[in-house]
Amino acid sequence: MTTTAETTDISYPLATNINIVFSAYEDRLIVNAERPTHGSVHMLLTRRMAMIVLHQLLTKLPELTGLDQTPAEYWQEVLQMAHQKAMQAKRDTDQAAEESAGLQAAQSESASAEAPAGSDTQVPIYLSTELIIKLDDKQLIVAFKGLPMPQAMTQASAHEPVFAMPLTADHVHQLIELLIKKSQDAQWHLPLDLPWLDSPEPQATTLGVLLH
Repeated sequence: MTTTAETTDISYPLATNINIVFSAYEDRLIVNAERPTHGSVHMLLTRRMAMIVLHQLLTKLPELTGLDQTPAEYWQEVLQMAHQKAMQAKRDTDQAAEESAGLQAAQSESASAEAPAGSDTQVPIYLSTELIIKLDDKQLIVAFKGLPMPQAMTQASAHEPVFAMPLTADHVHQLIELLIKKSQDAQWHLPLDLPWLDSPEPQATTLGVLLH
C-alpha cells in the first residue's frame, strides 16, 4: 500500500507509526518508522531538516484547522487550546495501550520463544534530504525522500522515497511537540517562539497514526 504525496508519478511507502530519538554519536534525530508493506526504516534528520519540517508544519497548521479564517488576535489562544486537546488525546491513547501491555507482553514472550533463530533483517537507513508536504482535505500528507546510507557517503546515489504519513490536525500538533522536545534533548536551541506550545506535563516521545 502506498500513498501519493505529490501530483507526480512518485509514490511513497505508507508509515503508520513513528518514534524519534536523538543520537549524540550522529548528532541527528533518528526517525524510526513502521511501514506495513515495506518493513521498518530508520531516517536521519539533521538540525536543518528538523527546522524545515517544523516550519512547514507550522505554516500549514492554520489552513488545516481553519485558523486562517479567525482574527489573528485569537490565534495564540486557539492554538494553545487545540494543542492541549491533541496532547490529552495522545495521553489517553497511551494509557489505553498501557492497560493492555501485560497481555501483549505475555503473548510476545511466548511468540519469541518459538521464533526461529536468525529471523531478524537489517533495517535500511536513509539521510533525509527532501520534504514534501501538502494539504489534502482535512489532513496533511507529509512525505520524505532520502539518500541510502552508508553507501551514499562514498558513491553517487539517487534520492529515494522513504515514507509518507497522513496527519490529522491532532497528529500535526503531536509531531510538532515531539520534534521540539527531541531537539531540546539534542540541545539544538531552535529559534522558535511558540508561547502557545507551553505544556505543564511531559509528553510521550512516540507518534502513532491510526489509519481507517
